[in-house]
Amino acid sequence: MKIIPTKKAIPLFSYIRDSQKKINDDERSFYSWHANYFTVNRKKILVLDNDLTLSPVVLADINAKNKKNLEEHIKLGIEEVFSYSDVSSSQISCYLLKAGQIELACNYNRSMIGVVNNMIQLIKLNPEDIDFNSIIQPKIMQWLSEIPFKSQTPEYIVSQDATKEHLSKLV
Repeated sequence: MKIIPTKKAIPLFSYIRDSQKKINDDERSFYSWHANYFTVNRKKILVLDNDLTLSPVVLADINAKNKKNLEEHIKLGIEEVFSYSDVSSSQISCYLLKAGQIELACNYNRSMIGVVNNMIQLIKLNPEDIDFNSIIQPKIMQWLSEIPFKSQTPEYIVSQDATKEHLSKLV
């Protein structure tokens, strides 16, 4: 699985190893995620977005202690956001197995960063929805997964529908 952070977000991923191979646009797929962050009350909120389905993963309070377990938090966030699509846990497990280990990639797609930044702007509208008692933000992730976004395709994508469609192809 490839995580493609913005230049600003790279320090949050200091415990995740860099990918040895460079990915190209053909490889941007169900297994790559773009990432950026913003701050609320001096706490970093990390937002990841799947390149194909536009599924959002929102993690709150990413600090020095939480960075060490960031890979685990990302996987738990993916499981959570995929569960909103009414798919079986075996399909989600199959996705995580096929995705492999989390690695950082350096090249990114501007349109995907635009989607991530739009999600950040929506979260900033209601910062009181952020629960700092939990790293994974299920309420915000579910809300974002129901909003249609537009990226590289001419039509709008609702992540719950796209995730269900693509996960059904795996098993």
